[in-house]
This record gives sequence, C-alpha cells and structure tokens, in this order.
Amino acid sequence: MWFMTRMLISLMVFLWTVSAGWAGPVPYSLDIKASKVAFFYSLGGRKIEGSFQVSQAMTMVDLQDVRRSTLDVTIATKSVRAGDALVTIAMRGDDLLATKQYPSAHFVSSRVVPNANGARVTGDLTLKGVTRPVTLDAVFQRRADAPTDNSELILQVTGAVSRKAFDISGYPDLVGDIITLNFQVHLNRE
Repeated sequence: MWFMTRMLISLMVFLWTVSAGWAGPVPYSLDIKASKVAFFYSLGGRKIEGSFQVSQAMTMVDLQDVRRSTLDVTIATKSVRAGDALVTIAMRGDDLLATKQYPSAHFVSSRVVPNANGARVTGDLTLKGVTRPVTLDAVFQRRADAPTDNSELILQVTGAVSRKAFDISGYPDLVGDIITLNFQVHLNRE
C-alpha cells in the first residue's frame, strides 16, 4: 500500500511538472479568411456597419493567466467596406482614412487584465498615422464544433474610438464622432 501511494504521488508530481512546462503563453496564428473587423458609425442618424480585413495577427494566449497574453493585429484599411460604394470611396479618401497614404491600422496590447466576462485589453492603436491608447474588451470563445483542446479559438474584441482623436474629421455634419469596433479574430494554435 505504501509503495502504491508513493507511486501515485510520484506520478502526480510528474504530471504537474509536465503540465507546468506547458503552462504559459502559447502562440496562435490567424485564420485570415474567417477574421474581420466590423465597425459601426452613425450616418445622417442611421447606424451603418462597415468592415476591414485583418491582414496579420501575432497572438500569444495564456488561458491559465490572461495577463500574460498579448495581441498584435494589423488591419488593411484599403479593404474597408462601408455601406454603399459611394460611402466606401469616401472612407478611403483623404478626408477620412487616407488609405493610399496609410494602408494599414495597427493595434498592440500593452496590458491585459482579467474581468468577469474575459479581459480588458489596453494598448496602442495607430490609425491614419496617429497613435493613441485605447482600451478594449476581449472574450475568448470556441466554436461549438471546434476541438475541446483549445487549438482553435475565436477572440471577440469590442470597444469604441473617437474619430477626432485620430484626425479623421471628414463629414462631421453626417458622421458621428464615436466609432464602435467589433473584432472577430479566428486563431489556430501553432
């Protein structure tokens, strides 16, 4: 009996040591086709949805301690789709996103803090050549049909930014200042 107890304790210590070696941030790669950034804005009093494609993401996820997770996402501003064709053309123009001069936007996390629903992610957003701190809410999810080993995750990130803060000042009589963001980033463990 003593021998069995000792073997069981040794096995538990071994498994704890091995699993502790696996603990920590794990790199995830981006599923570009499934990922997108939606944004919502007010145009003449109507709520309109637009979208961008995510062109690159470097993500380290630690589901045991989300504070050790990091997020680095690049968005192709030239991919913007907003309402109809005329609004999309205006969005790409110099009065708004100036996508010829600034073909991408970039977010890099600096701090991740757990909360009741997931995490608050603070970092720097660079848009139209202007970098400002922003705070976003993030939730890690799994599709119902995804493997249970967390090898495939969906990162749902929401927040809001001020157009004025990023020198996006065109059409102030038509478009409200606050733009709501909704990132849906599909990740696969590397």
